[in-house]
Amino acid sequence: MQLFENTVKFRGFLVKDAEAPSSDHIQENSFAVLLLATVSGVWDLGNNEWNPRTDWHRIICPGPFFCGLVRRMRRGEYLEVEGELRNQGGPRTVVVSGESHRVSKTTDTVYATRIQRLDRPDALVDFGDSDT
Repeated sequence: MQLFENTVKFRGFLVKDAEAPSSDHIQENSFAVLLLATVSGVWDLGNNEWNPRTDWHRIICPGPFFCGLVRRMRRGEYLEVEGELRNQGGPRTVVVSGESHRVSKTTDTVYATRIQRLDRPDALVDFGDSDT
């Protein structure tokens, strides 16, 4: 048994093309960025309808291996990503009505440890109105 574990797994679609350095600019400390959309929701029993919620997750893909792997990934690809959740942030200054205020801003980011392309599902749920 591990004393601590920090692992998340997402399965979803790329929101936009992967952001990765070109092959001649990849270095040991290079990283690529993926934006992955996942959908969940709740069933509203009172109205007898499904209320979906889409979340976008920023995935950091560290190192030359991941940069090369994700460089050609395009919007709409179906992926499974495992990684470590990290909380990043710090103080910043915002101006409201001409007055400066120090605030703390944090962002949750996933650092990928495994990425796998998946076959697109045969049937996707379409929540749009249909005339047929």
